[in-house]
Amino acid sequence: MGYSPMQLAEAFIQAGELRDALAALDQQLDIQADDQIHRLRAAVLLRLGDADSLQMALTALDQIANPTQADHIQRSVILEQSGDLAGALRVLEALSPEDERRAERRVRLLTEIGDFDHALKEIRHQPRSWRWLQWEGDVLVQLGDDRMATARYGLALAQLEARHDPAVDRYLRPAWARLLLARAHAYRRLDEIDSAAEHYAAAEQLIPDDPALPFYEGLLLAQQGDLDGALALCRTAWQRAPEALRTEMQHELNSDSRYQPLMQQISS
Repeated sequence: MGYSPMQLAEAFIQAGELRDALAALDQQLDIQADDQIHRLRAAVLLRLGDADSLQMALTALDQIANPTQADHIQRSVILEQSGDLAGALRVLEALSPEDERRAERRVRLLTEIGDFDHALKEIRHQPRSWRWLQWEGDVLVQLGDDRMATARYGLALAQLEARHDPAVDRYLRPAWARLLLARAHAYRRLDEIDSAAEHYAAAEQLIPDDPALPFYEGLLLAQQGDLDGALALCRTAWQRAPEALRTEMQHELNSDSRYQPLMQQISS
């Protein structure tokens, strides 16, 4: 007994053969057109990600007779990937303001377009969970309020520490480390060296192999005038870092005149 086009599509998706999956879904549509097939087709086209595929994904969503909240969220994602951030935001207006997925996408899009004031307003209507407190800290950083950001990150960390153990809840380690790093960066920008060092050290306990940590510790030494110690740490971190991380490091080096001697020697 042969496989149906739908079974083949599911197998191709599992194997990452997206073009073959799309062809099988097209065959299935010739047999039976329903909302679930159109949804799956849109998802495959989104994963393909080129401009034509994204336009076809929107067309696939148009064929859904009874769109759900998730379908509207998917349309917003596709429009964002297409570069239409305003359109991605407009889609969300049709959704219930109580939907947390809508709120998170709205905040993400508002921050992408640089509308941090409205992003902050949206965040402050959400539950005071550690994830939303982290979002608030991130937006406050963008608004230049590192002092208030450290407070929000601190509340988020306190919630995590009260409810979870990183030795047990290993899946939370990356998020935990990200919060510690974000708070450390804010303290570093405030020139509160001891607090920054404490948070970098705590993050290192969770992600000991992260090549960026010695780099940030080197920046702290540079702020204290120890350029030789800073160069030793930063140069080693630079050499170990992948290209994307080097771009982030270069941005940090260009953010403070005290780091300029490091930039000159690392890049020479």
